[in-house]
Amino acid sequence: MSKTTSAWTLVAAFAAASAQAAPVTEEGERRADRRALVNEQMRAAEVELYCDHSDQAMSMLREARRQLLAQRDDADAGQVRGLEQAIWQVRHGDTADAIATLESARKDA
Repeated sequence: MSKTTSAWTLVAAFAAASAQAAPVTEEGERRADRRALVNEQMRAAEVELYCDHSDQAMSMLREARRQLLAQRDDADAGQVRGLEQAIWQVRHGDTADAIATLESARKDA
């Protein structure tokens, strides 16, 4: 610190920098929370598929896809593709393939 820089100037600079960084952190936390929720929904859909409850699983998968699409985050594109593939597989009776697709999509998230 130079002799001409006051401690208050440095404190003000740090406060301004942290105030600008806070929204980015909060948005990142919200995205992480939404992704965790989607992963939980995908896992719950897998359980429904294991139990041969295709209609409930389909509803959960569509809701998870809707949530990911609402976020408009390019990082979620792989998960969206996985969900769409799993939905297609469930519609066509390929439960085992849908479960494997969901497991893969959750790991890639």
